Amino acid sequence: MQKEIMFSSDDGKAGTENKEVGIKSPEIYTKPIRDGKISYIEREVDKFDFNGFEVVRRELFSKMNCPAVTLKYGSVNFNVCAIRKLNECKFIQILINPEKKLMIAKPCEEDEKNSVQWSKMNKYGKAEPRKITGRVFTAQLYNDLKWNFNNTIKVLGTLLTSKGEKLFIFELINAEAYLSISAPSPDNPNRRERVPFTPQHWQGNYGQSYEDSKVEIIKTFEGMPEGFVKITLPQLPSRRTIEDKVELNEGMKEETNDGAI
Repeated sequence: MQKEIMFSSDDGKAGTENKEVGIKSPEIYTKPIRDGKISYIEREVDKFDFNGFEVVRRELFSKMNCPAVTLKYGSVNFNVCAIRKLNECKFIQILINPEKKLMIAKPCEEDEKNSVQWSKMNKYGKAEPRKITGRVFTAQLYNDLKWNFNNTIKVLGTLLTSKGEKLFIFELINAEAYLSISAPSPDNPNRRERVPFTPQHWQGNYGQSYEDSKVEIIKTFEGMPEGFVKITLPQLPSRRTIEDKVELNEGMKEETNDGAI
């Protein structure tokens, strides 16, 4: 059972105005009652003023199950959460906006230009991350963003959909850095500690203002957003491929020697 009580002001008009939180009339107090006890109070308002509020960055909470990319000097690795949200596609194109410090992971076909394999199937038939080797790419990115080459960089992604096409966008200005340092203990002389570093513009605030958080990260996505360029990450041949080539060359040499006079 629920009771709804409408409070009246001195002039007989329903509702009040709380200037501190921007609540405007009318106010309806709903008291759900169970076993004769009030469990909570629900307030209904016409409008709420979010001026002065900040939307707390999700990076300040647990990052478990958050789509993310991890960059190290020499490699790029997207997590399984990002892969699953893009329908477990196997290949992507990576786009960079150098001016706005944004990176996009866009699904594509294997034979499309600049495609990069970011996932593979494990023995259970499930998609899992595939480390992308890219020393030249990471060297350029670390240099452009003034990152320490010894740091591991982690950036959370935002899923966007445009005309049925899904993609992930990563705000590189909100990248978190981690540095592994030696921290020996009596029990473990080889112990290392992971030290986190956050962007300087995070200091003194919880996040963006409510209004700024509503601004779209990119306006449109028609094939390729303005200001973005495609980045090709070189795929090195696998060790098995190299070994096969070596064996083939050795076999050809033996045949040549056998046929020599």
